[in-house]
Amino acid sequence: MYDLPPEYHFGLLGWSPKSGEIWPDIRSHIPGYAGGLNMQHSIEYWMTLDLYSEFAPSVDGRSAVRVHNSSEADIIFVPFFSSLSYNRYSKVEPPEKSSKNKLLQDKLVCYLTSQREWTRSNGRDHVILAHHPNSMVDARTKLWTSMFILADFGRYPPNIANINKDIIAPYKHVVQNFDNDLSGFNDRPTLLYFQGAIYRKDGGLVRHELYYLLKDEKHVHFAFGSVQKDGIKQATRGMRSSKFCLNIAGDTPSSNRLFDAIVSHCVPVIISDDIELPFEDVLDYSEFSVFIRTSDALKEKFVVNLIRNITRDEWTRSGID
Repeated sequence: MYDLPPEYHFGLLGWSPKSGEIWPDIRSHIPGYAGGLNMQHSIEYWMTLDLYSEFAPSVDGRSAVRVHNSSEADIIFVPFFSSLSYNRYSKVEPPEKSSKNKLLQDKLVCYLTSQREWTRSNGRDHVILAHHPNSMVDARTKLWTSMFILADFGRYPPNIANINKDIIAPYKHVVQNFDNDLSGFNDRPTLLYFQGAIYRKDGGLVRHELYYLLKDEKHVHFAFGSVQKDGIKQATRGMRSSKFCLNIAGDTPSSNRLFDAIVSHCVPVIISDDIELPFEDVLDYSEFSVFIRTSDALKEKFVVNLIRNITRDEWTRSGID
């Protein structure tokens, strides 16, 4: 793992290192990650926090252990909080002509491509986090040989990112865990729930078409919502009181809404033809989710009739009840 300067990772969170420090001492203080929708792409924070730590009492049971001699490493991890960099620092601040986000990417490309670890494999054993679909937009075409950790392939051409070399990782859910959930099928009055941005571009055009098909259906909640004010609390209450939760393609094929539904014990209804799901080789999403092709979803009454015909026993078998 490269010891990149703090400006690439915890410095983006406002952590100020003492002279010569690169990493915070997590025995005394762990810098918190940014809240709100920033959290959905926080895998960069959790992975870096886990891997850099010199203070773990034991490596027993850990699937990855940091070594300090790169010749002993199976992979080379690049600790750059690229999603946070995009979310916070992608605007150009006058009199500067480039954003801090772009400058960090440019510096990262220069640094990596000059390292002997990069040149010996042309970067093929490097892991770079680019979970936000707009992160690493300036550097991705120069670092494409590496393994990217992504949310989906929605904004990547296949020569830059593809399933053969890259990893799809889950979003972190934004709503709270539903601990001690005693609700059953009949305790959730809403049949089908969606709250979020309705008007999207690209593959997300299906959202507003579904809105007009479903908004007046009985026991269906399909409404605009955001994280502003108490939006997350509203979504939490809504998902916890619903049997099924819509997960519809937006600007990209995926969203953290799927994982919000899972932790709310609301059966996901996935309408996204191009979606790639995390860990599909070991996790069968069809055991606890409903998949509907977009072409079928846009047929009048198709979605609502399909969902209404799912029985209590089928719903319970999905592991929610």
